Amino acid sequence: MAAETKNGTGAWQLLQPSALANLQNLLFASRVIVEGAFAGRHRSPYKGSAAEFIDYREYNPGDEHRSIDWKAYARSDRYFVKLFQTETDMNGYLLVDCSASMGYGGPAYQRLFGKDTVSKLDYAKHLAAAISFLLVQQGDRVGLTLFDDRIRTHRPPGGTFPHLYTLLDAMEKQELGKQTSLSGTLRDAYTLIKRRGLLIVVSDFLDDVDAVIQALNMYRHRNFEVLLFHVMHPYERQLPPLDSINFVDSETGATMTSRSGDIAEAYAAEVNTFIQRLRSAAMARGIDYRTVLTDEPYSDVLREFLLNRSGR
Repeated sequence: MAAETKNGTGAWQLLQPSALANLQNLLFASRVIVEGAFAGRHRSPYKGSAAEFIDYREYNPGDEHRSIDWKAYARSDRYFVKLFQTETDMNGYLLVDCSASMGYGGPAYQRLFGKDTVSKLDYAKHLAAAISFLLVQQGDRVGLTLFDDRIRTHRPPGGTFPHLYTLLDAMEKQELGKQTSLSGTLRDAYTLIKRRGLLIVVSDFLDDVDAVIQALNMYRHRNFEVLLFHVMHPYERQLPPLDSINFVDSETGATMTSRSGDIAEAYAAEVNTFIQRLRSAAMARGIDYRTVLTDEPYSDVLREFLLNRSGR
């Protein structure tokens, strides 16, 4: 199957063959018990007939006779049924931030940052596309929610390559939106998600940290596994080496002019405090958190992340 072809006529911008080659033989395995509708590789909360024996229970009228363990009956003169751990597919839910602030570092910044600069949105789309491909390729299901101040696109999970192509198409067509409301989107998306599974948020997280964590708590209480990819441009972590900078809030239009050298140290301290606060709050709730810079190849980031999760 040629995952890089678009409707058999052209290339998907978001799935590059070189990046996919770097992700070969990797799995997006779940660390928690998941709910699914089909057979797969992840443990299910339901008990049924499968290869891994876990327990006995007494026979009840209506149970199939073939489920009786006759050896146990011979030893105890009582009827017992064997229980096995079933395996299931995993539902992955991708939430991708398309708000105006995600445009930082894009084409409008090439004069200042160079022609190779990449916007946070483009980077987030490529990362989300690679994750979607991995989930579908390994037999799982993936859904997509694109948002800014509200949900702009929502696609329920599917596990086929035609479904994957609809997600790629939605991401490639999505343009920059308005202000960010990650916490509100998380609450709205919660009502749309029917089965627990793997929640993956790709965002610059420019929202109130407490409100975001409170919204994520709803998912953790339902035993979702949650992964946060915090996408930043290198010049958000550290101010660019420019003499005078006119700062413009891409979501509100507010402006401020300053000399980089006068505020660089205080700025870096504030950014590091914000990152540490978000990371600590996530870790305290068993949420995986990863800061990602747009000058890091997304396939390398994803490969390292998955290998660390698998303990390799």
